[in-house]
Amino acid sequence: MNVSRFTGVAVLMVLAACAGTSSNDIPAYSVRQELVIATDATFAPFHYFDDQLEITGFDIELARLLAERAGYTPRVIAVPYDKLFDDLVAGGYDVVAATTGITSEREAKYLFSAPYYDTCQAALVRTGDGEPRSLAELKGRRVGAAGAGTSVRALDNLTGIVPVLLSSGEATENIIQEDGSVPVLENDTIDALIVDEMDAIESARASNGRLRVLSEPVALEQYGMVLAPDRSNLKQELDRALRELRADGTLANLERQFGLDRGADWPIDFSR
Repeated sequence: MNVSRFTGVAVLMVLAACAGTSSNDIPAYSVRQELVIATDATFAPFHYFDDQLEITGFDIELARLLAERAGYTPRVIAVPYDKLFDDLVAGGYDVVAATTGITSEREAKYLFSAPYYDTCQAALVRTGDGEPRSLAELKGRRVGAAGAGTSVRALDNLTGIVPVLLSSGEATENIIQEDGSVPVLENDTIDALIVDEMDAIESARASNGRLRVLSEPVALEQYGMVLAPDRSNLKQELDRALRELRADGTLANLERQFGLDRGADWPIDFSR
């Protein structure tokens, strides 16, 4: 718990007690603790700035609902990705909601909520004769990934390929352009790009048929809310709230609201 926040609550409680009430009086103060949720707001439809420059997205609205169901008042802030997790551990805020894949390496440093969304790393390729149509056909070809996260981890687990590390940062902004184009694929620098499922599908849809997503997931992944290692009590509260939201249909409704309920025409087959 953040020390200054706890101190503020304690002061209010003392003031309320000192004011004095009879057994029939309504308490002088009603305190509801704030829960600060941080994100980098760079990955629609999960977390992004809307037209009014408000932070929203599936992750953000879910985090708000989890906080409220657990009895907190949520407040969302934007933090640059390179500071997001260090500041969390330092106590700058309570939760990171930023499509963070749960991995053993990350679990050694942070505490994760129960998974709230199943996703994958996918292979984005060119269309046309001679282009790969399955993961097996990537063997011997140049396959790239950007960053230091789960895309590169998935790349490392592919065998028989020629791996290409495209950048050392986590983000893919320099790889996938704002219009969805992928120059390193379209100019033949690589033959396939390993990238988050949603980025792959968005790029393929924006390419006017030049790019496609292979139907086989490269690596399955689950997103979780991230907490500092000493916040096990908060994890229990959020996990309980998540179970309730899943059971009453709220989670499924939120997925539909942000277009994350995969329909029959979804290009990736998760049963494979």
